[in-house]
Amino acid sequence: MSDKELNWYYEPDLKTGDLSEGFPDRYITREPIPERLDALLESLQYVNSKVEGDAPKLRPDFCTWRGIMTKVLCAPYSRDKWELGVTLYNGTIYMEEHEKRKDLYGSTDKDKLMSYMGYKFESLATIPVPPSKLNGLDDELLAKRKEGFVNTNIQFCSVFKTKVGYNSIVMGAEVDCLVADSRPQKNPQSAYAELKTNRVITNPNQQKSFERHKLLKIWAQSFLPGIPTIIIGYRQDSGALSHIERRKTLDIPRSVRGTQPGIWDATVCINFADAFLKWVKTFVVEDDPKVVYTIEFDGRAIRLLRVDKGVEGVEGCFIPDWYLAK
Repeated sequence: MSDKELNWYYEPDLKTGDLSEGFPDRYITREPIPERLDALLESLQYVNSKVEGDAPKLRPDFCTWRGIMTKVLCAPYSRDKWELGVTLYNGTIYMEEHEKRKDLYGSTDKDKLMSYMGYKFESLATIPVPPSKLNGLDDELLAKRKEGFVNTNIQFCSVFKTKVGYNSIVMGAEVDCLVADSRPQKNPQSAYAELKTNRVITNPNQQKSFERHKLLKIWAQSFLPGIPTIIIGYRQDSGALSHIERRKTLDIPRSVRGTQPGIWDATVCINFADAFLKWVKTFVVEDDPKVVYTIEFDGRAIRLLRVDKGVEGVEGCFIPDWYLAK
């Protein structure tokens, strides 16, 4: 377990910042395969292996990726469809998304460019050393940010312990960067930041859409693991960086309140997620990794789709054998 891929935030030069530069020649993408729980389970297993004596091991009510809990949190205001596989093992409910093989970076050249620009902003806005270690504005690390490859295979994932209502959750999430000059020894997420991009907003309708849709997801992604800072790079259609905005995660719900009819409410989202987890507990009761419950959200309502018993192989039983053997 290492944090060597966790970089520090260092504001990019707006005069030369071009999020389209390097596309597609300097773009390395990872294989678009469904995200399994293996890496998260490996981290959980590692944490429990360090428990000594009679100290209790980490056994949460739920174990999943942040992306899944983000979908749940946003569901009251979203029409995005999703399907989850859920299984109970040793007192913990594990959830993973049922995904078909798909292109994670877009099906058209324009979609791929939009995806690239988000990753490019991360490359331009981070460095591998604390800012205090730079040798001025001419440090070669700053030049490398612009000229280097955008490689989506390189990422830092952290494991968070959190709660929604009385439901304890161990959750894995990708972390973009640090905004503190040193790594905190306690509560490390207090120094983490999320990096996002958005097209420059030029009219009231775009502002309403941004507040209604994108800010909801941005807030949910950062609220769940307790990441306090969000940094948004606004770009022109050409990819040129226009300006950068910092937001505090906990201030976002207040900033959108009352701005338009039917705008999302953070309390509604949290209460819904709490009710969802309680509901899952009522029927996911057979403690057996070979029993998989399938839950579906069709854009309007959530329902238990089916229960499969005696499942075999990686496509059925999504808890790997090496985890079960420990």
